Formats: sequence, C-alpha cells, structure tokens
Amino acid sequence: MIDFRYHLVSIVAVFLALAIGLVVGSTALKPGVETVLNAASKREQQANSRLNKQNSLLSQQLAADNLFAQAASPTVLRGLLDGQSVVLVLAPGADSPTVNGVTAALAEAGATVTGQVVLTPQFFDTSSVTEQALSTTASSAAAVLSTAGVRLPSSSTDPQVSGQQVAAQVIAAAIMTRPNGVTLGRAQSQAVLASFAQSHFVQVTGAGGGAALAGQATMAVVVQPSAVLPAKAAGPFNLALVSLTQDLQEAGRGAVLAGAFSGSGRGSPIDVANGGGAGIPLSTVDNADSPVGQILVAQALRELLNPHATPTSYGARPGVVPSPAPSPLPSPSVSSTPAGKPAPSGKKKT
Repeated sequence: MIDFRYHLVSIVAVFLALAIGLVVGSTALKPGVETVLNAASKREQQANSRLNKQNSLLSQQLAADNLFAQAASPTVLRGLLDGQSVVLVLAPGADSPTVNGVTAALAEAGATVTGQVVLTPQFFDTSSVTEQALSTTASSAAAVLSTAGVRLPSSSTDPQVSGQQVAAQVIAAAIMTRPNGVTLGRAQSQAVLASFAQSHFVQVTGAGGGAALAGQATMAVVVQPSAVLPAKAAGPFNLALVSLTQDLQEAGRGAVLAGAFSGSGRGSPIDVANGGGAGIPLSTVDNADSPVGQILVAQALRELLNPHATPTSYGARPGVVPSPAPSPLPSPSVSSTPAGKPAPSGKKKT
C-alpha cells in the first residue's frame, strides 16, 4: 500500500510545476506573445475602420440615389401607365412603407389604383380543413363567375396547396380584366370577394378606404412579406403566392411580384420565382421598399404591356436587371391588342 506522503508529495509537485509555468509564461514569454496579439489587434482595427468608412460611403451613395429617384420620379414615371388600372394584392407581413411607396409610384405613372386585396394568414394554412374550406368557397364563388360568362382555366394544382391555387384562379378572375375579355360588374366582383372575406381568407380595402374595389384592374402588384419565412413554412407559402401572381398575370395584362429587399433573400417567393423553382416565369422587383425599386415596379408593369413581353427580374440582388429603363411614353391603349402570354422559358434579360 502506497503511503499517503507520496500522494502529498505528488500533489505538491504538480502545483509547483504549475506555478513555475505561470511565472515563466508571465515573464519570459509575455513580451513575445503580447507583441503578436497587439499586432493582430491593430490589423483588425484598421480593417474594421476601412470597412466602416466604405459602409458609410455606400450608405451616403444609396441615400443620394434615393433622393434623386424621389426628385426624378414625376418625370421618369409620367404617362407610363396611363389608361391602366392596378390592384395591389398583399401577402401577410407586407410592410406599409413598401405598399405606400408602390401605390404613390403607380399614381405618378398615371395608373388608377382600384384598392387592396389583403390575404390573411389563414389563406396560406395548408391543413386539410382549410384546403377543403378554400375549395368549397372557390366552387361557390365560381358559380357567380360562370353566370357572368367567365370561364376559369383548367390548370393542374399541387396537392399541398390545391385549395390556394383553386381559390387564386377565382380571385384573379374576379379582380382582373383584359381587353376583349368578359368584364364583371362591381356587384359580381364584390360578391366573389365577399365570399372569401366571410370565410376570413381575404380583406378588401377600396382606393378611398371603403370596403370594395373601384372595379376590375388590368394589372396587379403582389407584395410579399418583408421578411423571409422559416424554411418549414416557406415552401407551400411561396408556391401559393407565386401561383396567385401567375393567375393575376394571365387574367389581366400583367402582374409583378414585389417586396422589400430584406424579405427578398434566399427562400423568399421572389427568390423561388427568379430561380425557376416553381416553374412559373414572373416579373419581380426585389427592392420595392426604396424609391428606386418603386419606380422599377411601375416600369416593370409598363414593360409587360409590350407585345411578346418576357417576364424579367429587376432590383438590386445578384443576377437581376438593375432597370427596365423604358422610354417615358404613354402606355398602350386599354383597347389595344393584349400582350402575349409569357414565354415558358422565363429566361432573364441580360
């Protein structure tokens, strides 16, 4: 059996070695280590200082660009959308600054804004109960459209958002119109929207703050949430919103999916549309929370009025077109030949 004194000596030796190491480290090694750490810290401080200055310059440049856009918007937008009517369709989480800015830009471009159709969170619920409720409501509302002579497209639906896609076709037919198409009376359009509103799927606000739209619109702007949803919820939500935008596009003369820059990153509806993940070519604007982006929304709509228009991605993120930059000429007459159906390839302009 080992005597306790040996244990005690071993313990004392360990602590003595530790103490000697601390002394050596704090004296002989300290100057060299401190010099290296001080040099590294100084380099980091210099790098941070350069980045802060660069960030400040970029912020000043962005502010100047936005001020210029605000000052130039009456000239740039004048007459672009004369004779067109535009409805705003808002997803849950669409921010007021973006919506208000886009509305103002549309008015400056000469468009008549018919009002807002606000989609509630319940519209995007994918439970079996909600899917069935949406399909039932859509079927009932479609009867009103059928009586008026409106025929809905018989397009295929995705199982996880079949209710949303069927409802989107009916809503689009009720709030959109195009030349030489069937135009609904205000009462008929209101009856369709009222059925969805009673089921708590939408809320409708007229241009003057009333409870009804001013009439059917020829074009639409869909505003996505200002923040990207969690991955688990984003999939079906994005598919439903992109499908709705496509239905609005086909029911009228054009539709643009727009949103704030903060909500247009990876996994957003705009990202899915731009990347071709949904297989649906759409015109998008990813910086509609800025004066520049709000001008782009109006210009993008104007581009869709051209014959054989191709949906294009606009904005500030990598891989998009900075601006359609159309000539500030009056838009084609509402009675002119409607723009052709978007090409299935959905390729972006370069």
